[in-house]
Amino acid sequence: MSGCFLVGVAISHDAHNLSHAFPNTSERLDGAVSVRYLLCPRAGTLAFGQGSPLTCRVLLSAGAVKGLFAFTPHAFSMVMLMADFLPLFALGAILMEAGMGRAKGATHSFVKGMVALSVGVLVGALSGSWREALLCGTAALLATVGLGDRITLIAAAVLAAGIAVAHRILVVTDRAFSSAGAFNLPEALAGWAPVQKWLAIYWLPDYAALWSVHALAGGAALGALMVTGPRIGRYLRNGQPAAMPAHNLPMAGIGALLLWVGAQAFSPPLWQGASVSAFSALLTALLWTRWRFGKTDPSFAFTGFWSGLIAGIGSGVSFLPSLAVGVVAGVVAVAFSLALDQRFVDDPVGIVAAEGVAPLLGITGQWFWGEASWGLGVISWGVAVLAGFVMAQCLGGLLRAFGVLRPVPADELAGVDLRLYGIVAYPEFELREA
Repeated sequence: MSGCFLVGVAISHDAHNLSHAFPNTSERLDGAVSVRYLLCPRAGTLAFGQGSPLTCRVLLSAGAVKGLFAFTPHAFSMVMLMADFLPLFALGAILMEAGMGRAKGATHSFVKGMVALSVGVLVGALSGSWREALLCGTAALLATVGLGDRITLIAAAVLAAGIAVAHRILVVTDRAFSSAGAFNLPEALAGWAPVQKWLAIYWLPDYAALWSVHALAGGAALGALMVTGPRIGRYLRNGQPAAMPAHNLPMAGIGALLLWVGAQAFSPPLWQGASVSAFSALLTALLWTRWRFGKTDPSFAFTGFWSGLIAGIGSGVSFLPSLAVGVVAGVVAVAFSLALDQRFVDDPVGIVAAEGVAPLLGITGQWFWGEASWGLGVISWGVAVLAGFVMAQCLGGLLRAFGVLRPVPADELAGVDLRLYGIVAYPEFELREA
């Protein structure tokens, strides 16, 4: 037997789902005991997308095993410290937002991101799990990405707290829905049996935090961007968008690379395929913008890279599906961001496409390549996106009613950094509007 194993961590996931996922195998586990680890030999080939049918089904079927990661004895310490990659992912998101925004609000954008991350981590820490605290903080941070210098620190903290609570609720809901077929309903709820059966068939359990972090944050970001409104000067009197180019694309590029490295925290074997998707999406976005605008657009390319990374996490480990999903994600990221721009949703980072739409592209790739039944997971994605959107809309409406959602227009025009902190991110330069 090979010395390389696949370890799947199934958090409070009943063994019934494993037997449902592997009807043709001899695995039989006690249904009264939660499955914590599943060891499969020869899973080291998953790094290249050439796993056996059994290991592929472990990874890509109805989410029976969550948080998958491959390891050798020499890399055991990396596995145990897997959560340590999440801060890199969070830092990448903060740098992407700061680089894509305005120079006169770069410091505030960075501070706002740190505030959102801190609030989310503290809320998540109440669960008693450090990894859950980091996941909670990451979801809270991503929900505020794109708002930049047009949101106050108070509003960022409140929004982050709300999304952190929504994350915890979604995690609990996912566990309940994932085991919907593993328990009998009380007689008083017998009428809900069809719903229970439907959930058992079509609900795709949360794997690699695809729903509880990414889809949730994508929906929340859309709701927050809509309720906050565009940056002052983003649209002309005739409704056409005015150019507000990113002030520091190298910073955004460094952020994109940190996102790629940090994404290992969600699932290293899936990260292999996600890397293929991310880099193919980057190249596709460069070619697409060259054809669309007559010149390549690095900012759209970074958005495409992020979208391909998340879509790849959702699509699996095989090379060709990951490559195809990345190509589609590169085009969709650009097209979707432009469509939002035409509808007065000012999303300079492309966070809605990268975190909201990309998970759907990933599971669609599974449907197309026959790795999951058609329709599996769309309900999970829809519930997560809707939960984030509603939470952000409600909290944003309350904050706007109390007048604490956005800085005053004079501060935003003069530069939030200078007005709030008395210093700008680039004191050695004279900052002017483009």
